[in-house]
Amino acid sequence: MTQQNEIGYDRVLVPVGDKSDPNMLTQLSSILVDPRRGAVRFTHVTTDRSFVGSQENWRTGSESVAESQHTLREEGIDSTGTIRTASSALDGILEEADEYDSDTILIGWTDKDSVSSLVDRLLRKANCDVIVFNAHEDPVDTDSILVPVVVPPDENRLQMLAIMSQRTEATVTFAYVSGGEGSEEEGRDLLEQSVDRLAEHGVQAETEFTSSGNPVKKLGELSGDHDIMVIGTSRGWWLRKTLFGRKTDKIAREAQCSILMHKWQGEVPPDS
Repeated sequence: MTQQNEIGYDRVLVPVGDKSDPNMLTQLSSILVDPRRGAVRFTHVTTDRSFVGSQENWRTGSESVAESQHTLREEGIDSTGTIRTASSALDGILEEADEYDSDTILIGWTDKDSVSSLVDRLLRKANCDVIVFNAHEDPVDTDSILVPVVVPPDENRLQMLAIMSQRTEATVTFAYVSGGEGSEEEGRDLLEQSVDRLAEHGVQAETEFTSSGNPVKKLGELSGDHDIMVIGTSRGWWLRKTLFGRKTDKIAREAQCSILMHKWQGEVPPDS
């Protein structure tokens, strides 16, 4: 991961499908990668063992990889591409991440159970940061980032927030919804601590303290004033069973903006 005075990840791995990029991962990678010395690798994993199917998958996957590479090269960002055959999509992504020495994997999500299962296992097994993104709008045009907090933000997440804010010039707002866990005093102290720690990375954040008998619904309402909502994977923010479960499932349904889930390297997710 980048140091505090550096802007961006060094090696971003982006698995791509054989169709379009509905979650705008190419655009998001251009924000997250260090523009001075970083690079992005796009990879397509094929697992179809039939000759006809694998040939078609290989062709369309190659086109997706080439298109993403071209987009970044036009922006002056170093990018490469690979096509990999593996026993499973998960194995292929993890093998590529290991060979590329990735410091983050950027993947999109949909409401398909197969994608949910892949993302869940990737979050658990990857030895680097994992960023899962569902786009409502182009992340390059981000003006405002909402960050709900229930525990003090991890240093790695603060660095990622600083990267996004500095590259897009977006404001960052830490939000605490009272009425669930914790007292009002604890919530305000948490917001103040979050602001102070992000300021160490050169970004001055705003705060939003509010009360609600339904914190998840309230977050959905707050998200309408922002472009991206960033959540973590632990203590309630976790993918379970299907694409989202429990709090994350509810938050995703209520959200009126793009959602970015971030797991930092070394974070141990809770069991399902």
